Amino acid sequence: MKVLLVSCGDVATEAGLRLQQEGHRITGWRRNSQKLPAGFTGHSVDLLDAAQWPSIDPQTEIVVLTPVPATRDADGYTRGYLQVAKELASRLAAQCPNLRRLIYISSTAVMGGANGELVDESAPLAPASPTAQVLAHTEAALAGSGLPVTILRASGIYGPGRTRLIDHVTAGAAQIPAGSHWTNRIHRDDLAAAIVHVAALGEQAAGLYLASDSTPAQLGEVYQFLAKELDLPAPEEAGQAPARRAADRRLDNSKLLASGLELQYPGFAEGYRAILAGASTRHA
Repeated sequence: MKVLLVSCGDVATEAGLRLQQEGHRITGWRRNSQKLPAGFTGHSVDLLDAAQWPSIDPQTEIVVLTPVPATRDADGYTRGYLQVAKELASRLAAQCPNLRRLIYISSTAVMGGANGELVDESAPLAPASPTAQVLAHTEAALAGSGLPVTILRASGIYGPGRTRLIDHVTAGAAQIPAGSHWTNRIHRDDLAAAIVHVAALGEQAAGLYLASDSTPAQLGEVYQFLAKELDLPAPEEAGQAPARRAADRRLDNSKLLASGLELQYPGFAEGYRAILAGASTRHA
């Protein structure tokens, strides 16, 4: 198949390399195409300037959209996510009659859930921030485009070069939260594997999957695990709960697993041990 990776950063590059190993032909769009791997057909594209976009090969069958915000506010998300998604959908409808699947990487930030509730794809949208609201609008725009779209709502992506929790522990800044604080995550490699898996499902792919690992965990548990692995003192407990708390929920990934995906890192322990062992590297 011919595959187009739009905004081809770390996750999309890993997915592209896996697809390339299966014999598919990969084209990547990113601001600096010289950073793409050998064997990819690269185009240097500023996605914020639609006039610069190249034509899409009409034989393209799989498109993967992994956008990034222009800036970290609602306007930046609107430009980097919503406007890019709408422009891409319009061009695919006009230029790609053989399109089998558009895979969009969204975020579980669009969802609600609290008090440790277990939530799945049926949970109503409840974006709690202006940027999450833009992500929800982007999902709606693509789902209503008439194209064969699958949305992968990713939880917290971690992996090589994505070591925020490790950095907190090594810096001595990690604190055990006061009260419940459930967290959900997915390793970069498993998210890439999910993209490849959905691409292979073809018409059998559902319109929405939660892309998260099988082990939601209390943030304090993750911090304690990392401190032990790093042979550092256990983090202290926070004196009081923060005024603004993250969503305290557990994500149910059973729909994605039931479709046939097997996770390499089903829990945070396996994933973080692999990172600490230097098992993989982040793509430029």
